[in-house]
Amino acid sequence: MKSVQRNITLALMLGLTAILGSTALYAEKPLPDSNENIAFEDIPEPLPAKVEALEGEAWLIDKRGTETPLVEGMEVKREQGIRTGSNAYVALLLGDDSRIVLPAQSSVVLLSEKKVMQVKLLQGQVESYVSKREPQVEHFQILTPVGVLGVRGTHFRARQVEGEDTVLTEVLSGSVAAEREERYEVPSMINAKQGMRIVPDGDLNAVDLLPGPQLLGQQGSAAAQKGWTILIKPLPGAKRYRVQVASDPRFMRIKREQFSNSTEVSFFGLDLPLYYVRISAFDELGLEGLTSIYHVMHFLPVATQY
Repeated sequence: MKSVQRNITLALMLGLTAILGSTALYAEKPLPDSNENIAFEDIPEPLPAKVEALEGEAWLIDKRGTETPLVEGMEVKREQGIRTGSNAYVALLLGDDSRIVLPAQSSVVLLSEKKVMQVKLLQGQVESYVSKREPQVEHFQILTPVGVLGVRGTHFRARQVEGEDTVLTEVLSGSVAAEREERYEVPSMINAKQGMRIVPDGDLNAVDLLPGPQLLGQQGSAAAQKGWTILIKPLPGAKRYRVQVASDPRFMRIKREQFSNSTEVSFFGLDLPLYYVRISAFDELGLEGLTSIYHVMHFLPVATQY
């Protein structure tokens, strides 16, 4: 009997540790520096890219528009595209160790010119982790219908607003230069923890992003019929929330994603005892803010608040 009680006590302590000790588990890590004296001819070509991780269904699209089911390890060459289905996530590793992550319902074409990586965003969103290069020159671009986002080394997101001539971008580390096509104007800089709503006309103004929301606790269990519910502390200025559940701390293998106007978000069908949970909030401009990441044991019977 004492042995059973000890086991129960240990399980509860582990669960509480997973919740209470998770707040400092994640921070933006500096991107790797390249050799300052590296010759241009020694700089690796960004393409072909390699499919590093895949969840759900996605397709490789060739120049003629023919679609082939994507699989891990597949190469994506210049002028080829990627399209992701619903609940799908693709992580691409480039030749210079940069990474591109495509969430569900997104479509891009990969290009490169003079060792400058170009991602043509056709639909949805692309999240980029761009390695630094010495000397510090712009070597990665997101091409959108509104303009070009150029970077040297940074972590940022770019999203095309469906049905609008608008692109939203958020910079998590480093900086991004936003430049509209066929406009003779100085590029607008977007620094870390800032975002911008890019439209064809008018001023381009960077604004501060919302901070990462806090996790209050959880209810139920993913194995239970009622599902597993994440509880979020309400964040002033937040219009809706995004919660992602992944099996790895880099979020290259995202298992579930929910957008919600509520601070209670439920998931079903998850079968691992521990997951990484990433939470962000959207402001009134539609910009997605900074993220908070937690390592959570999801089999606890009740929510734990702190």
